[in-house]
Amino acid sequence: MEQIKNYLNYIKDIINGEEYLSDRDKFSIILHICAVSHFLFAILFLAFGSIILMLYNLLSFLVYESMVSLAKNKHFKLIVFAICVEVNLFVFLTSLAYGHELGFNLFCFLLIPASFYITYTAKNYKHPFLVSALISSIAMGMFIFSIFYPGGSFDELVIDHPKLVSFSMVVNIFITCFLLSIFSFMFTIEMRNSTTTLENRTKQLKQLSSVDPLTKLANRRSMMEKLNIAMHLLKKDKKIFSIVMGDIDDFKKVNDTYGHDAGDKVLVMVAETISSQLRDGDYVSRWGGEEILILVNGNLEAAKSLSERILNKLNQSEVIYENRPVKVTMTFGVAQANESFRIEDFIQQADNRLYYGKTHGKNQVVAEIPNSVNI
Repeated sequence: MEQIKNYLNYIKDIINGEEYLSDRDKFSIILHICAVSHFLFAILFLAFGSIILMLYNLLSFLVYESMVSLAKNKHFKLIVFAICVEVNLFVFLTSLAYGHELGFNLFCFLLIPASFYITYTAKNYKHPFLVSALISSIAMGMFIFSIFYPGGSFDELVIDHPKLVSFSMVVNIFITCFLLSIFSFMFTIEMRNSTTTLENRTKQLKQLSSVDPLTKLANRRSMMEKLNIAMHLLKKDKKIFSIVMGDIDDFKKVNDTYGHDAGDKVLVMVAETISSQLRDGDYVSRWGGEEILILVNGNLEAAKSLSERILNKLNQSEVIYENRPVKVTMTFGVAQANESFRIEDFIQQADNRLYYGKTHGKNQVVAEIPNSVNI
């Protein structure tokens, strides 16, 4: 019961696009459907009194079920070859026995979409079009043969089993339509899985291109995009913003004293601390090395206040590396954007204030440089 429940959940996940339909499962489903179809045909031919065709279909049923193990071992090319041979042989035998009027030759048409679907979605085919074209040509040749072959004992069958003849036609049409629906459904699932996979890969690539892998902060490129948007909003809607340029004090000394692993831990701790203090609308990036750039949704005072909160938080924190505490401080330079400035201009302004803070004691926030100082 639990196994059935898991199987039904698996089917549900496939339908919802949450689970990938593997080649192994795909071929297993196809083989089971073919096996069940031949079992029904065996019953039908038993009713017709055709013992040879009944035995053939029972044998086909057993062969298809036994080939499920080939699917589990990923012998997909062998399975496709076997299906192609068996379907054409089945149409040939039924055409010899009863002609084409019962509709068994419709299964030739099934081989065409099935061959293209299987060869193009399975991973084992280097030349799927050539394989599909060959299978389709053979199937069409067999269909033409079934149309023009004169005979069989169809007329006798109509006299002896008129209702079974009609039933046989209905069954063949139903099975053909059902299998076409299955292939269409599986193709739709395949397309949706491919689209989902492509979307996920696109998201991953976008994340890799916009996020610093160590600190998980936005990278320089991503920040420049945000700054350009912020500058556009400033010019259009007068939406004020500021930037904060931060630099970890004596970071080279940390690396030289404790090693680069310790330096990485310091960077991660600083990134987490800054991120925890940001407000809605603020944006932080690793600008380069140990430099951090923050885009603040507000004026100079808001940026200064945020920087001071971060500074106080850092002064209360430390990194433990190999049972040794590593104290971390930062210096910040703050600048407010101006419509008449380029982005590079006020980044430079924040950098100048950062430099002033570095050369005048470090571990501080600098929002203005005294007029007597030239940088």
